[in-house]
Amino acid sequence: MKARLVDWFRSVTDKKWIMWFLGINAFFESVIFPIPIDIFTFTLASAHPKRWVRYGTIATVWSVLGAVFGYGLGFYLFDRFGMQLIEFYGYQDQFLTVTELFNHNVFWVMFTAAFTPIPYKVFTLAGGALHVALFPFIIASILGRGIRFFAETYIPYRFGKTASRHVMKNFNRYTIAFLLVVVVYIAVRYYVLPLL
Repeated sequence: MKARLVDWFRSVTDKKWIMWFLGINAFFESVIFPIPIDIFTFTLASAHPKRWVRYGTIATVWSVLGAVFGYGLGFYLFDRFGMQLIEFYGYQDQFLTVTELFNHNVFWVMFTAAFTPIPYKVFTLAGGALHVALFPFIIASILGRGIRFFAETYIPYRFGKTASRHVMKNFNRYTIAFLLVVVVYIAVRYYVLPLL
């Protein structure tokens, strides 16, 4: 299914509506859409490398707007809508993990959420359901999602289609490696250095 989706998307990268398509998918991927938009960012940037900044910006802005919308759903409608969505996708275990994480630090949880295998929508709905502070939620979303999407669009521009295909194929490995670096930094910054 993923291969078919990529093939179809490659055939429509020149369409006038493609920017709206990217933005709307980025928005709903933060709330309900089950397909990560990384497929679209990589494919678009591979087809039109010089537009990488535009693609990264659109994906980031609309994804963060979707995150805020997801936060609102969790905040006001979690019992009536949010939990049913979590159960529909089978994310109950991930939701419990995320709620535990939010007890530590909202900013770092939302920042690292952009790079975890746990779907981003679980974090946005959980953030609203738990009524976490909105300001660090938004700032961390901008930074985390921005780094992710700009990296995805910059790689085809800077290193070409071959590198793009390699990164896309091994994307989870690279995001986990980046996440480990962030986790080590947080551990050293907040737990090790204060003891020295």
